[in-house]
Amino acid sequence: MISAADSQALPPQDPEPIQAHVTVSGAMAGVLRDLAALDGRTPEALAIEWAAGKLVIPEGSVGDAVEEWGIFDGPPDLASRVREYLRGGSST
Repeated sequence: MISAADSQALPPQDPEPIQAHVTVSGAMAGVLRDLAALDGRTPEALAIEWAAGKLVIPEGSVGDAVEEWGIFDGPPDLASRVREYLRGGSST
């Protein structure tokens, strides 16, 4: 049986809330502000998601990662044979 003194020693049913503050500076702050403006969200919300690892922003420029993305899956000779491809395969 639990006495009144024991029940006071038990932790409360609802744990205390946790408040977290994130400070982002430099180039990443600019990236988060730009992304927030495009997404219609606040920079603070994106900063918290970024700090928690939920929002992943690749480092470097888009051009640096193009080889990894596999953006184009067409024929390797497209540039040299563009007129033929546009005419439906005829080489004239």
